[in-house]
Amino acid sequence: MSGLFDTGSTPAPMPTLAEQDTLLIQQYQLAGRTLDDLPYTSEFEKLFSAVNGEQSGVKQLGKDRRAVFHRLHNLRKAKKLPRLGRATEAPPSILPEEESILAQLVIERVGTLGQRDQLPFDPKFDDLVQVFNQRTGRDLTQRAIWRLVAKLAK
Repeated sequence: MSGLFDTGSTPAPMPTLAEQDTLLIQQYQLAGRTLDDLPYTSEFEKLFSAVNGEQSGVKQLGKDRRAVFHRLHNLRKAKKLPRLGRATEAPPSILPEEESILAQLVIERVGTLGQRDQLPFDPKFDDLVQVFNQRTGRDLTQRAIWRLVAKLAK
């Protein structure tokens, strides 16, 4: 006997975390950018769409760019993310005084330069971009400033 809302089919089981990671790693490889080079690019947006599509079942990551980026970092730390070479482009040139301002802004928002990977896709980073551009008279994009931030702690 069928219930009132019974469609006669059972929903597909949720993919395991390992299956989700496999999909995320595949999409990362397709993006073809290093992890530090990936935020705020069209390749990241394609990766994000692929792992959060209705068919992917990646509900545990959620529909949040920050969560996807964080998972990629965890995979890199676990040595499960392949090396993809160098970044596709160098960060823009800035003056030493501007680099000092940027370093201070990162430290104010996350505590240390080593914790910079917490910034992408977070409102703290959006604020950092705005404040940096105001203080320096620059008009750099999120992408450009992220590339500078990623370079800071290296």
